[in-house]
Order: sequence, then C-alpha cells, then structure tokens
Amino acid sequence: MLSALLLALLILPITVFTAWAKDYDEIVNYDVTVQPNAEDGSLFFTVSLDWKALEELPYGEKLKIGIPNGSIREETALTDNIERLSFDNSYMYVYLDQSFDAGETFHFAYSWIQEYMYTLGEDGSVIYDYTPGWFDEARVDHMTVTWQHPQGVDGSLDYQGDHGVSWTLSGNTASAADLPHGAKLQLTASYPSWPTELDPGMSRDNEPGGSWGGGDDDYEDDFGYVFRRMMLRLTVIIIVAALIYCIVAAARHDGYSGGFGTHYVFVNNLWYPAGPDGKPKPGSTGTAHKPKPPVTHHSSGGFGGSSRGGGFGGGGFGGGGSHCACASSCACACACACAGGGRAGCSAKNLYGAVKLDEEMSRKLGEGRR
Repeated sequence: MLSALLLALLILPITVFTAWAKDYDEIVNYDVTVQPNAEDGSLFFTVSLDWKALEELPYGEKLKIGIPNGSIREETALTDNIERLSFDNSYMYVYLDQSFDAGETFHFAYSWIQEYMYTLGEDGSVIYDYTPGWFDEARVDHMTVTWQHPQGVDGSLDYQGDHGVSWTLSGNTASAADLPHGAKLQLTASYPSWPTELDPGMSRDNEPGGSWGGGDDDYEDDFGYVFRRMMLRLTVIIIVAALIYCIVAAARHDGYSGGFGTHYVFVNNLWYPAGPDGKPKPGSTGTAHKPKPPVTHHSSGGFGGSSRGGGFGGGGFGGGGSHCACASSCACACACACAGGGRAGCSAKNLYGAVKLDEEMSRKLGEGRR
C-alpha cells in the first residue's frame, strides 16, 4: 500500500501540471498593422483577432494581448462587441460584452497610439524594434504583421522569427501559419533619414520605467513563467506528501491509540500499554476497558492555518473564508499570468465555471469595479 501511495506522489504532480497546461483558446487569425507618424515618431497600431474559445469564455473575463510598453493613448474599440479596453505596462486587456460557448469563434479589433518606440542614431537615422504580443498558452493558426512606411519616407524592414517558424515576406507584410506556443516575431524598421526632428526625450531610451516590453512590476518574462510553474508543482508535491503522511500514520494505529504513538495489548482479560517488544510495558497497570484517545480541539482549517487564514489552512492556501477549492486557488495564484497573451484571471483555470456566476451578476460586479 505504501509503495502505491509513493507512486501516486510521483505521478500526481505531473498529471496535474499537464492538465493545467492545456489550451483554453485557439487564435485562428492574428493580424497586426503598424504605421509610424512622421511628425512625432509615435506608432499607430491596429490589432484584429479571430479568437476561438476551446472552453467556455464567461462574460466578465478579460483577454490580454501583449503591448510594447504602457505609454499608450487613444485606445479605441473597432468592433461593437468590445465593452471596454484597459492596459498596463505589459498587456492590453479586452473586455467583451457577452460570453462565448466552447468551440465558438468570434472576431474583435482595436487600435491605439504607442509612444517611446524609436531609437535615434547620431547620423540622423531612426530605428524601430518591435515584437508583437505572443501567446504562451494558445496556438496561432495564422498571423500577419504589416508595417506601413510613412508617406514619402524610405526605409527597410527586417523580420526574424523563432521556434522554427517559417515566415513569408510580401512587400511590407510578414505572415506565418501554425505558430506553436510562445512563437515570436522580431521586426526592425530602419530609416536612414527622417523628415522631421524627433524629440530625444520621447525615444525608446527614455521610456518611463526603463523596461522595454513592460514596467518593472508587471512585466512577465520567461524566467518568471517557468519559476511559477516550478512553484506550482512543488506546492502540489508538498500537499500530496502531507496527505500520504497522514494516511500512513493513520494506518499504523488501530483507531484507539491513546495519544501519539501509545498502543495497547490485551493480556489475561486486561488492556496494558504496549512496550517496544509488543508485550505489556513493565510496571504498567492493566484496565478492563481499552482507553480511548484524548479529544483534541482544532480551530485550524488545514496545515498551520486557522479558519481565518494563515498557512495551508482556512479556505485554501493561506486565505480565510474562501470557497475556492485548493486546486483552483493554486491555479489562480500560481498559473494564470504568462509572458504572452491569453485569458487573464482565475477563470482561465475554470474558476468561473466552478462557481457558475451568471452573466447579470458578473455584469454588476464589473460595474462596481469601475
């Protein structure tokens, strides 16, 4: 029995990790168009997506798509199904006006103006380096990136992909199909000269926060993603090990042990505390009835935590009063955020599905946060 439990200890974390690593969405089409402004050097972005929900996408869930940095203005919904847009230093968050069933594909598009994107050369050249947002937890069936040169400005483009993806170049457009998880495209636009004098203070070198691709607090790099995954697996191993310890400890006594490790033997119609050899402990006094274990009062909801929280107790991992199961709590705390885009929040791990918030309640909660 013990060997079977130890085998389960080794297999369960791998199984749970694999289940949580599944795809919840598929990106059918992902189109990005970029146009520099010759007057101030800002970039006008348009993003269009055909998004397929592989699992139910509830109302109120936000979709996140990577952005270069948080210096954004004039973010605009281009389709009627976008209820609102928000952003931080790493992502544009898209809130849709309805829920979608598993297997349903929908289209949405938006635009914005992006600052702090150019680099100025001493020879008067202007260079833009740009990596469109990618998806670590979704495959992309087809993607296009189009860079539109400002009218009358001559420049060159260089595209470089990764993950072995073959990109096709046609004019100012790069396209690829069947992009795996995390596949990226690095685009560089170079201009030997520029028609206006751009402000050095608005160059990429002077981006607020000094972090390309996101602010110091919000940017999720590949190391952080891997680290959270490792911590998730370690947490599962600790929980399973604790459960196995409890099961094995319980199996070693007969249900009437008198405290921690005290056992009794029945000799000559009397119950005696057992010694190391299994015989009555020398000097002990026998009793006609087997002593019952002492009653212990516990206020904690788990390992090291009271019903109000702390440790692995209360309503989950260190939290009090939560009705979220341990697996869902950990998924929310450890596995939601990613370097690339996708769903954001606990519902990416089906927490919304478990709680079954209806659309009207979700809508009211969303209005309360505004």
